[in-house]
Amino acid sequence: MKYLVESDREGDKAVCCNLCFCSRKQRFLFCGISSLILLVVIGFVLTVLIKALTVEERFQRLVLEDSPRLLHPTKEEKQAWAEKLGEAIKIQTVSTSEDQLSFPELLELHSYLKSAFPKVFNSPFVEVTTVNNYSLLLEVTGSNPTGDVYMIAAHLDVVPAGDTSQWDHPPFLGEVIEQGGVNYVYGRGAIDDKHNLIGILEALNQILVDGGQPDLSFYIAFGHDEEVSGHQGAGHIAGVMEHRLQQNNQTLQFIIDEGMFVSTGLFPGMDDAVINIGVAEKGWATVELEAKGGQGHSSFPPKQTAIGVLGAAIANLEGNPHPAMFKRGPEYDSMEFLAPHANFQTKIALSNLWLFSPLVSAIFAGDPTKDALQRTTTAVTMVSGGIKENVLPPSAKATVNHRIHVSSNLEETLRHDVEAINDDRVTVRSKGYFPPSPVSDFADSSTPFQIIANSALQIYPGGHITPGVLIANTDCRHYLHLSDNIYRFSPVHLRANDTRRFHGANERISVDNFAEVVGFYYRLIKNSDIYLQQDSGRAKATNKLRQGESALVKVLQGNSEQQLDEEGSGSESSYFLTAEDTGDLELITESGDLELITESGDLELITESGDLVTPSTGEF
Repeated sequence: MKYLVESDREGDKAVCCNLCFCSRKQRFLFCGISSLILLVVIGFVLTVLIKALTVEERFQRLVLEDSPRLLHPTKEEKQAWAEKLGEAIKIQTVSTSEDQLSFPELLELHSYLKSAFPKVFNSPFVEVTTVNNYSLLLEVTGSNPTGDVYMIAAHLDVVPAGDTSQWDHPPFLGEVIEQGGVNYVYGRGAIDDKHNLIGILEALNQILVDGGQPDLSFYIAFGHDEEVSGHQGAGHIAGVMEHRLQQNNQTLQFIIDEGMFVSTGLFPGMDDAVINIGVAEKGWATVELEAKGGQGHSSFPPKQTAIGVLGAAIANLEGNPHPAMFKRGPEYDSMEFLAPHANFQTKIALSNLWLFSPLVSAIFAGDPTKDALQRTTTAVTMVSGGIKENVLPPSAKATVNHRIHVSSNLEETLRHDVEAINDDRVTVRSKGYFPPSPVSDFADSSTPFQIIANSALQIYPGGHITPGVLIANTDCRHYLHLSDNIYRFSPVHLRANDTRRFHGANERISVDNFAEVVGFYYRLIKNSDIYLQQDSGRAKATNKLRQGESALVKVLQGNSEQQLDEEGSGSESSYFLTAEDTGDLELITESGDLELITESGDLELITESGDLVTPSTGEF
């Protein structure tokens, strides 16, 4: 049965299934708005999908060599290299605290290194300096040295084995064992950090065999107390290096030390290997919380003792983590670098971070390891209070360890702690602080980043480059004043269940993977010879154009010409120009905000009016 009313009809026709009481004008307006919303939603979805389907590679690799020479060790050579690593592992260079170092074992390791690598330690091209009795600094003189040098670093010490009952074998076994059909070098230091120590020396050894010599000079630094601050090791090496660089009129183009690694299975939606090059490391702060109370007999206690007040403060602090800073650090760039290589579902999110960054941040928050990348972390590590079971505690204290996000600082950290605790009875004070490191350049135009990336890709050709933040600290913190380009990368290949081996039980590295570690350092030295030499003959333009401006740089008598920022963004970018023969440089800019310098710093021009400037550079 149909129910009709007068307003349901227009003329003699019922409208909207006989149930609509709207006028024609109202219906038209409603349908128009609904259609517009639908079109916007469809357009929005299409934009997201198109961006995911067309996402471009963020990292543009500059191939240094078409057919690079790689090491191709035989099975016997791989075994021999692994046995060298094993012998180093057997020497228990354990650092327990700054006051508990293994000095006899460190000297024993020195002796072993000299006997295992006589070509290195007896080479006329290698000057070995013992720093502060237990650290080592090697200066390798190249056959074609320039003022541009670099430094490769590792450390000699390891952390204690901990609970040995959790190890399948003795922690300092240092033998090659078979597990699951794979041969591993087993023991403390296998991936932190004796694999780098022995890998660096073996790579140099391979170059020096039969009278070889690197083209460029470089340094190798081995600190002896990295695991307990590095003050006595890398801290002293830094002073020696500062003097050495000044004495030799050298510029340290980059430093590479332990840090991030090659991984498979750690990034959701990524099946391929990820080559994560650390471009920064988090800072740290030790914070003390103290609550005071009245000492008295426990038979008539207050509603909250000092321990109770402190306990509530700790609960508030842990229940209110520091805010996520996903858009403020390199972790955001990391996701953009990986976007083209993720599966489609993940690619949708990573290629549209302008929309999905809150979702990605929330996913990070569900995993403590990933969450540590995007925020300042809080760990309550020590608690003390009370003097006797029947005496009210006069005070209670807790020690909190913060690892500070690269975009944050001590002031911001303490302010959050005070606000989270929200109790005037609790005193919050800093007991120690080291700021986050600067972020090293990972742009395509960065020579050091290209060298490290190429070296890694030559060993792991199926991997994908991404910059990362190291959540721990390394000896690099002592070298920050020596170079602007400091990278934290260990060329070990780890799977998802391997990360727990860092400072944990059953530390190991496969024999094949250790051969890849050696191969990486070999290519690092070779690539530095090629690219640092080429780069020293380039002119570098640093572009600081205003929005919408453009500039043109030409080499008048050479073959190079490059337009810089046809639509200037206002941000700084770097460009390299290479002339096949000597020529003058011609600089044209609208505002004059373009600085043109050579890598050696002998030319610096800033226009003021935007007029034509044609300085002569001579050979560059």
